[in-house]
Amino acid sequence: MTVFQLTPVAFSVASRYFGPTRSGGEKQISGAALDWGKALRAFRARTGINQQSLAEQLGISQPQVSRFEAGTATPREAVISAIRALIERPDNRSLIDGLMTAIQFSPHVVCLVQPAGDNVRYVALSRGFREHPQFRKIEVGQTVRKEASQDGETLLLRAIGSGVFDGEITAIDAVWTAEVDHQTNHWQGIMTPIRSSDGGWYLHCAMKQLGPDTYSATLARRDGPMVLHTLT
Repeated sequence: MTVFQLTPVAFSVASRYFGPTRSGGEKQISGAALDWGKALRAFRARTGINQQSLAEQLGISQPQVSRFEAGTATPREAVISAIRALIERPDNRSLIDGLMTAIQFSPHVVCLVQPAGDNVRYVALSRGFREHPQFRKIEVGQTVRKEASQDGETLLLRAIGSGVFDGEITAIDAVWTAEVDHQTNHWQGIMTPIRSSDGGWYLHCAMKQLGPDTYSATLARRDGPMVLHTLT
């Protein structure tokens, strides 16, 4: 089964390890508490370098890199600055980091989510998404079911149960309705599963708002609100 693969890192290294805390969102950790071992291992997997090469780029010894990655030592502030500079260099950033950046500046209604038990969690929101009246209260880190309409929650549960995070599905085409401030919004969304090479799954959701007639016509052309696409 072939799915859209993104080379390493289940989440953007820069945003996960160095990003700002959001209100009600992810907990901000001090430099000493960060999982530097995971950050360094992810960076080496993404760039294909060994510990010796990484040590040379950071100006430290290979045994130090080994201890950082094993979690038996914590980098000093000077080394932390060197790690940040190295990981955040544009030519060293992961493809998924680039995807998240592209989503954040998109004028279209787009989001990126990742599995969270029987739910999914927002990890990137486009400008068009954040500015739409239906989604203005949503922030990165929130779970989708908390804010979803009844129609949207039903589709979400069906999507999770369809195998979209198991390599069974290449895309989901869904239509749904949501009521906000006594106004009904009709949507069509294309949801594409994305897997990083370390096994992390994401769902890229590109949505467009439909007029009532277009929504009814779209729904009438299919057997149900959700169409699953596979390569088999």
